[in-house]
Amino acid sequence: MSDRVRWARSPAAGYAAAYGFYLGVALLVTWPAALTFSTRFIGHPFGDSYEYARFIWWFVEALRTGQSPFFQPLLAYPDGLPSALLWSIPLQSFPAWLFAFILPLPAAFNLAAILRLALNGWALCWAARRLTGSWPGALLGGVIFLAFPAMQGQLAAGHTGLLALWPLPLYAYHLLRLRQDRSPRRLLLAAGCFVLGVLGSNQILVFNLLPLTALALLGMALARDWPALRWGLMASALGAALAAVFILPGLLEALAAPPWIRERGDVLYSVDLLSLVTPSFQHPVFGQLDYTHRILGIDPFEKPAYMGLVAAGLAAIGVWRRPASRLWLALAAVAWALALGPLLKALDAPVMLAFDGHPTYVTLPWALYQQLPLFNIVRAPARFNLTVGLALAFLAAYGFSALGRRGRQAWGLALLAAGLTLWEYQVFWSGMPTIPGDIPPAVAALAERPDARAVLDVPAHHPLAAKTGLYLQTAHRRPLIAGQVTRRTPVDPAKLTLLEETLDPALLEAAGADVLILHREWGEASLEARLRERLGPPVYEDARFAVFQAPPADSPPGFVTLPARPGSYASRAESYLFAPAGGIVHLRGALAADRTVVLLLDGQPVETWTGISAWALDLRVAITPGYHTLALALEPSCPVSPSPALACGGLRLEALALAFVPD
Repeated sequence: MSDRVRWARSPAAGYAAAYGFYLGVALLVTWPAALTFSTRFIGHPFGDSYEYARFIWWFVEALRTGQSPFFQPLLAYPDGLPSALLWSIPLQSFPAWLFAFILPLPAAFNLAAILRLALNGWALCWAARRLTGSWPGALLGGVIFLAFPAMQGQLAAGHTGLLALWPLPLYAYHLLRLRQDRSPRRLLLAAGCFVLGVLGSNQILVFNLLPLTALALLGMALARDWPALRWGLMASALGAALAAVFILPGLLEALAAPPWIRERGDVLYSVDLLSLVTPSFQHPVFGQLDYTHRILGIDPFEKPAYMGLVAAGLAAIGVWRRPASRLWLALAAVAWALALGPLLKALDAPVMLAFDGHPTYVTLPWALYQQLPLFNIVRAPARFNLTVGLALAFLAAYGFSALGRRGRQAWGLALLAAGLTLWEYQVFWSGMPTIPGDIPPAVAALAERPDARAVLDVPAHHPLAAKTGLYLQTAHRRPLIAGQVTRRTPVDPAKLTLLEETLDPALLEAAGADVLILHREWGEASLEARLRERLGPPVYEDARFAVFQAPPADSPPGFVTLPARPGSYASRAESYLFAPAGGIVHLRGALAADRTVVLLLDGQPVETWTGISAWALDLRVAITPGYHTLALALEPSCPVSPSPALACGGLRLEALALAFVPD
């Protein structure tokens, strides 16, 4: 009996074998992570693995102690933080938190990531097998999807939620099947896969589900298949309605977040025009090409999108020989155009054109969408490349099916193509990045100190120190003065800046910051010198961390201020202050600017100067007790200009003094 007949008669065994095969591929792609499975996390030091690991730990901690996993009492001491986002994206942490009940945290994190990669490949194989009729081609398509460079980049960045893409091939199959099978069962399957598709990350809705749905429905409309279009609209609408139960809580929480954590990066995190033909700069053969270093050398996480010679060749055959594949070509083209971001870039620099001697950038479709509701919550259009990988995998599966090979010859050819694809696609030839999972015993010992009310990780504004601090909490279990659920902490930057810059014992005591942990890798030498001068020698230190005990204060905190330094500012000069009571702040100084300047108190306008060149400041501003930010900001802010002749003059600030008169 031939292999083809055996697999056809026992599809369950075939798919089980396929999943085992993809597990092997996932281990190969993440090698050598298997050698340090329980001691190191998959992920680059610049990524988010520590942050995600902390929330895996919190699910276990909350369930063990009877607390809500969707509130964070150990962050933003003493108030805590809501975390409806964790409700919105349960597949980011599951099944890792289930594994973490019995496994070390690194092992739970790594196991979930590898199983997820394998499941992505398996789901693509399942759908491609039904769409193309070719087992070997489907198996190859799963390898392409699993190992696509954009997938590897997101894994190295620790973005495990974005990798929960296995529902997408299933959703695509059920949605397309509505053209032949318009039954309630098929509609519910499509809607259910839509819902599952958003549970790893809300961003999957924008980067994957919306373009996939739009192209599938457009194909039905162009074919004038109106019954299928109606059922497709019903399936996607039902899926969106059910998904709203998960999406809306996290979306509303994100919209209510303070402005300083709403980061953008649409140009920085968009792909290069040459991205599709740019293999890894670490590749033993292609890495000799200079342009690979220029395009991927700075950010090998968001920007990889190499198609590969094998996959591209098979995709071309599929488009030529199998008309059903052309929908996937359209999806790949649309997703790639959006991944280019708002401005066209070549060799990692925006392309500049001149018209009548005036330089300008080349704008692209994403510029039309980036500020629209829902689209404005995402900041990395390069992630549309995950959809490019999905479409390319289906195209290659169609192409392989068009070759007409059968039996062992087909399997041999598919495995050879899979091996060549992995050789082309491997992004990290030096090994998948990993980060340490060990925590110093002295840090863990803080868990036995009830007198340590909270921990302040410094430098407080460094995102990598903040993420490492989140992971340290899994051992010391003390509340954090800062901490975040995503990106940056919502804690008032005035509070964090004043605590770190002044190291005032009275302020530290009032804030509950009894312990400070210096992250030496990310802090400057001057910060450690100030810590030693103000707080004394550390109670523990090693190459990575130094732990300081805040001394007792002699008196309550008074008025503390950190005025903006004299000098030039591109758009904004900020001063921070702490007031022990309500009163009046007297602001004196001088400024100069070539456009309108606004004085803001905690983001709210207080005073405006229009059309000024120079101005003497002598203002009184009423404030409430607590931390505040006074900002002098240009309105509008200075735009980025392609021509130095059009550059904004910025804001010039002379000596600034702040005095306080209590009520």
